[in-house]
Amino acid sequence: MKTSSGALGAVLLAAALILSTSVPALAAPRTPSPIPRRVCLDSGHGGADPGATYGALREKDLTLDIANRLGTLLLNAGAGFSVVMTRTDDRALGNTERATVCNDARADVVLSIHLNGSTDASVDYFQAFYGKRAKDAAFTQAISDSYSLTKPDGTGPLPKHAPTNFASGLLLKTKAPACLAETVFLTNPSEAAQLGDGIGTRQQHIAEQLFNGLRAWYRV
Repeated sequence: MKTSSGALGAVLLAAALILSTSVPALAAPRTPSPIPRRVCLDSGHGGADPGATYGALREKDLTLDIANRLGTLLLNAGAGFSVVMTRTDDRALGNTERATVCNDARADVVLSIHLNGSTDASVDYFQAFYGKRAKDAAFTQAISDSYSLTKPDGTGPLPKHAPTNFASGLLLKTKAPACLAETVFLTNPSEAAQLGDGIGTRQQHIAEQLFNGLRAWYRV
């Protein structure tokens, strides 16, 4: 059968298109470069402000302990995390000062660590707070969803209250997504007994739960 030059050209072009789409080009394997993940950890209270207390236990000391443990987990995760702390010792800081530390570090997220208190010694639960819904709510929800701490008596998971708004100056003044986490109630005797055992197991478990939330947020 005779084929015109125009028809032959069309056939050859069609064949070339089929080959180009059916045989993928080989690419050299590439190792992904680490992604900087800058986390600003804020230890609640400090200096003349002890926060919640129970006997000799002070919230300001426990939040710093938890933040240090969480920072170690992040740095050892091998996922490109870097950590900045609003305070590394027992000092008083205002919310503006805390926010400035995080903003100057160009943090991706801000996590403020607290322990709650109540006049009812039986109360014990976790709750996370956001400042600006558009900026903070999704991050706060990720921290809350991943938090699954066991009760001090080991009978099941610690209850969680739904995240809600709190007009904290730190949350409002930080540029990055921010969350304030009330991790447990220090005024609960069972919590206080574990937090003050001199070993720090409870503090480590709290840090691990917050770490899980950060990993969920960054999907690592």
